[in-house]
Order: sequence, then C-alpha cells, then structure tokens
Amino acid sequence: MSTSYASAVSGDVSGRRDAARALLQQPIVTAATDREAFGLVRRHAPALKSMFADRLGYRLVVEPTFARLIKAPLGPTSPHRALRHADGSEFGAITYACLALVCAALIEPGTGERVSVDDLLEQVRADARENGIVFGDPVSEERNFAAALRVLEEWGVITESARGDEATGDEATGDGPHLDVHRDLLPHLLDTPLHGMPGPAAALARHEHEPAARRLYRRLVEDPFVARDELDDEAAAILARDRHELTRMLEDDFGLVLEVRAEGALAYDPAGMLTDEAFPGSGTLKHACLLLLTELTERFGASAATTLHVDVHTLDSVLADLAAARSRTWKSIYVRDLALLRRDVVALLVRLGLARPHENGLELTAPAARYRPVPAESKCR
Repeated sequence: MSTSYASAVSGDVSGRRDAARALLQQPIVTAATDREAFGLVRRHAPALKSMFADRLGYRLVVEPTFARLIKAPLGPTSPHRALRHADGSEFGAITYACLALVCAALIEPGTGERVSVDDLLEQVRADARENGIVFGDPVSEERNFAAALRVLEEWGVITESARGDEATGDEATGDGPHLDVHRDLLPHLLDTPLHGMPGPAAALARHEHEPAARRLYRRLVEDPFVARDELDDEAAAILARDRHELTRMLEDDFGLVLEVRAEGALAYDPAGMLTDEAFPGSGTLKHACLLLLTELTERFGASAATTLHVDVHTLDSVLADLAAARSRTWKSIYVRDLALLRRDVVALLVRLGLARPHENGLELTAPAARYRPVPAESKCR
C-alpha cells in the first residue's frame, strides 16, 4: 500500500468519525450554522447512515442544506435530558407545548419562508386557546415563546431576518422583527407524526423489541455510566462476551474509550468534547456537587466505590455546612433555601450519572468514587 493511499484511508476514517461525533453533539447540522461539519456529514453520508442504523437504530436524513440524526428513545433508567431556558432551568410542560405550537404554526400550509414574529405569536395564542392551553400571565407567555424561538434558532430552523431583501429591494411585510424559516427542515424535527399516535407511550413502544446488542451499544454511546444491575441478562452477557469488540467499535465510530468494571461500564471521550454537561465546572451547582461528592466519598471511603444510599438528613447536613462556608461566593438563593439547593444538586448528579434518585435522599453510583480526595504525594527536597 502506498504512503499516499494509506494517508487517504486514514484521513477518510478520521473524517467519518469526526462527522459522527458532530452529529452526536448536535443532531441537527445545517450548512448555515456549521458548514465544515455539514460538509463532512454529506461526504460520509452512506457510511454514517449504515452505521447509525445498524448499531444504534438511528435514522440519518441528509439533504442539500441540512442533516438530521433522528434518535431512538433511551430507556427509563437513562439520565433525563431536557431542553432548557437561557437561565439553565428545564422546560416545563407549558414551554414544550409552546414549542409545539410554534412549529405547527410555521409548518402550516400557506406559511411563507419569512414570517412576522408578532403574527407568529398571535397564531400561537389562537391555537393555544383553541386547544385549551393556558400559558399564564403575559410575562410567562412571552418567556415561553422566546424560549421556543431560541431553541429553533439553535437548531437552524429559524434565523432573524433583515428588514428588507437586499437582492430584490423588497421590504418585509408588517411591523416588528421577522424570521426566515428553514421549511425543509421542519418536518424532520420529529421521528414520526404525532397525529397518528394514540398517546405518548406509543412513541416508546416501537423500540421495545430491539436486539439487546443494539440497546447496549446505544446506552454505552449515550449514557455517562451504565450500571451492570440496570442491564438485562442478555445485555450483560453481551458486555462480558464482546467487550473487546465493543471497545473497537466505540473507538472506530466515535473515538470513545470503554472502561468496564464490576459495577458497570463507562464509555468516555478523552478529548472531553462529547459530553453535554461538563463536570466539574463553574457555577454554584457544579461547585456544590463536586464538594458534596468529595465530602461523601471521603466520609464513606471504600463504601463509595459501590452504590451508596445517602439519606436526606446527611445530604442536608453536608450541604448546610458547605453553604455556610461559602455564603459570600455561592448564589444567595441557594444559601437561603437549602431544600432548593438539595433538589437541584440531586438533579444534576442524576443527569451526570453520578447518582440515582431515591425516595429518601439519593444513591451514589460507582463513578462518584472518582471524586474521592487523594492525598498529594510529598516531594523530597
């Protein structure tokens, strides 16, 4: 094999992996938002479609202006990943309803590729009244509407329009801001039309009988930690039998490193780019989580290397001490309201796969032991 050919093959494999990683990070890639990543996806589209379908049960749609990776739902034990407001708080049911109504208004026949924000809001209000959806006071209504627009803009579905069309000299109709709509992308936001489903459970039921190997691989790719006691017998047997093959596949497909221990499996990205929630990190919550883990893993020692139940009293005691010691640097709302601090800390630890919810506190999972303090080695002088 010539050096130039080997280099081309290596570059091709690397490009396909980079394209797959880009789609994991952002399942919607458009030519306008990320031209480089979109170019990689288009170049490797056949191989990517095959890999995602066979190994993960995902469907990849690649069109001239966008690529959309349509994922299958994860299991009930997987960390909850919600859409979020600009302040970091999770979308509630009303915000999701507002997002659905905005999408419905944008995709309605007769809607053009440029819409007025004011007209869109009025259409959403009218559709909400028709369907018995109450947004609450005007401030909440505007907040939910703005959150829906922000998410759609991040996905590349809408962009803020200029007041006039420089190419034609036409002025956008109506007063106020306008949006350009990527109408070709809109129908692909959902895996399947909702109007044909009898209820929410139907969206999950379609994937209940998938092969165990596919379900296991999906968990390893998507979850920060897969506990062995969460796997059924068939998936656990595959993990034990095909560990080396899974290691190779994860490296080839996504550049992930598989680590398997008695407690479960972890597929991590050495580059730290694929995580959707960096930890440790800045901010009161992440600081509180790190200090809480440090305290608990130090206090319970070897017991923290396995699933460990920590009751509410212990949690509140540790968090109260931490908040008192850092009252000047942490957000005042968390210093004043320890119940709120505990709720948000537990929720973040669960999302990170470092804990599981428990009716009386939480259960630390095995990866939490990674944050156990290690004494620094003294150096001889």
